[in-house]
Amino acid sequence: NLEKQAEQALKESDNVFVLFFGRETIEGQSWCPDCVVADPKVRAGIAKVENAILLEVPVDRKSDTASDTQVFRQDESIRLERIPTLLRYTAAD
Repeated sequence: NLEKQAEQALKESDNVFVLFFGRETIEGQSWCPDCVVADPKVRAGIAKVENAILLEVPVDRKSDTASDTQVFRQDESIRLERIPTLLRYTAAD
């Protein structure tokens, strides 16, 4: 569960990021070409943030309506519309 993972990570660091990206195909590459391009850049940026924790969430194509990853597109707190998407999690006040 993403919420539980994020809550646990926030106990360890104030710098918690979640990266939603296209799930890898059987060929070992993401189906999302933008994700392939962004991945090394996102990782390089996160590496510069002190004590950063990166949680990775692979998602399926929007057209794969049977996928359990569709929940992120429907969740009001996330509202995932496009990938790649990078979110920063913070503790609730």
